[in-house]
Parts: sequence; structure tokens; C-alpha cells
Amino acid sequence: MPLTLTLLTLVVALADWTAVSRRAMDPASVGARRAEYVAKPLTMVVLIAAALAIAHAQHAPAYLVVTMVAALVLSLVGDVFLMLPEDSASADRNFVVGLGAFLLAHVAYIAAFVRLHAHGGYAISFVLTGLVLAGALFATVGLRVRSAAAEEDAALAVPVFAYVTVISLLVVGAWWTGDLRVIPGALLFAVSDAMIGWTRFVRKDWELDVPIIVTYHLAQILLVLGLVRR
Repeated sequence: MPLTLTLLTLVVALADWTAVSRRAMDPASVGARRAEYVAKPLTMVVLIAAALAIAHAQHAPAYLVVTMVAALVLSLVGDVFLMLPEDSASADRNFVVGLGAFLLAHVAYIAAFVRLHAHGGYAISFVLTGLVLAGALFATVGLRVRSAAAEEDAALAVPVFAYVTVISLLVVGAWWTGDLRVIPGALLFAVSDAMIGWTRFVRKDWELDVPIIVTYHLAQILLVLGLVRR
């Protein structure tokens, strides 16, 4: 059952990637938009089921299961709000709600990472590596996105800065675990979020919807496998 649900997650994710690709090529395509509205949240629903099945099979600690499921549910909420049309009257509100949901999802993941943190001398090397990468991301992309968001709407400065800070901490926390599934999962999440921020505030002429959704789904799958499949 865990393997079946994991594979089903990939199948539904692929359907979403296809829908996003079709919409990117033809923004007026109603069929592509409808397919995305179904496939994107469905991917997370199936992943949650897969995560619970894997956790049960692996006898994962309750703390990890609760924090992981909380992160996935909050990500699902964020997905719903962020995939809504950007030209709607409630676009700004939808963005802030989606941003807030993902910020809390990252906090939940970080809480799980703390429980899994590595021990011993090599843990310091992992943390230092995470700090360097997170710092580079924060300084080169995060602050630029925050500045561009503030120029567009001053009210976005604080929430965007908070989000950039938390995603940077997510990367550090992932490296602290030393897990070779959690680390690339967090890095892919950070890359996906960086592309979202960049295309929304810095370079609105860039079309990165497909790489954004692909890296995002792969990140979530890797994080689930890293947290509960020990």
C-alpha cells in the first residue's frame, strides 16, 4: 500500500505538471486550468495518504507523523490559494493567505527536523554547510524578492521577509538532520519558492511555472520519505 500510494502520488503529480505546461503554453486554456485545479490539490491529498501509510508501516514516532501531516495539510491550503488567478480582485489576499500557510508548513517541517538532528562532530559540518547555502540564498534572492515586493506593496514587506527567513531556516534545519532525502527535499523547496518570488515580484516576464511545480512536488515527496521512512 505505501509503495502504491507513493507511485500514485507521482502519477497525479505528472498530470498536474502536464496541466501546468498546457496552461503555460496557452493561458486561455480553460481545460488546462480546470485540470490543474483538480490535479494540484489531489497530489497533496494522495501524498498525505501515502505519508500516513508509510508512517504506519515504519512505526514512525507520533511526533514526526503529527508535524509532517501538519506541514502537508498546510501546504495543501497554500496550494489552493496560490494557484488561484493572479488577476482576480482577491489576488493579494490569496497570496498572503497562501504565503502564511506555507510559512507555517515550513515551521512544522523545521520542528520535525529538530527531532531528527544529527549528532557528533560531523553534525557541525552539516550545519555550517546549511548556513552557508541558506545565507547565500537569503542574500542573493531573498532580499531582492523582499525589496521588489515592498516596492509593489509596502504591506508585503514584512510577510515576505518573514517567509524568506523561515525558508532559510528550513534549509539549515534540513542539513542538520544529515539525511540525504531531507536535504535535497528542502533545497528543492527553497528553489521552488525562490522561483515563485522571483517571477511574481522581480521578473514578471519569466515563465517558470513548470519548474516551480516540478521542484515543489519532488521536494514534498523527498521530505516525506526522509522523515518517516527510516
